[in-house]
Amino acid sequence: MLFHVKAQHDNVTCEGARRAKGEDVAPTVETERWLEGNDKVKVLTALGYISEHRYYAIVESDNYSDVNLLMQGHVFNGSVEILPCLDMMERRKGRGEWGK
Repeated sequence: MLFHVKAQHDNVTCEGARRAKGEDVAPTVETERWLEGNDKVKVLTALGYISEHRYYAIVESDNYSDVNLLMQGHVFNGSVEILPCLDMMERRKGRGEWGK
């Protein structure tokens, strides 16, 4: 199952901004580990809209709970939206309509 993830924080909760100010924040090797996914969630693509402190991702997983756990670190910094998605291209191909 595919999920669209949007994680939003602001300049106050931004780990990068806090790190730049000298605050004690975990290093990016830890805070951005979610980009690699895990054994239950495959991250297909991840995009950053840095000037708005926003991440987008398309991930694949068997269930919502595993995606929620992967994104748990973002919940403490701002809102996280996880939406189930339908692969419209695969659907069209499955109906034999692709290229017609």
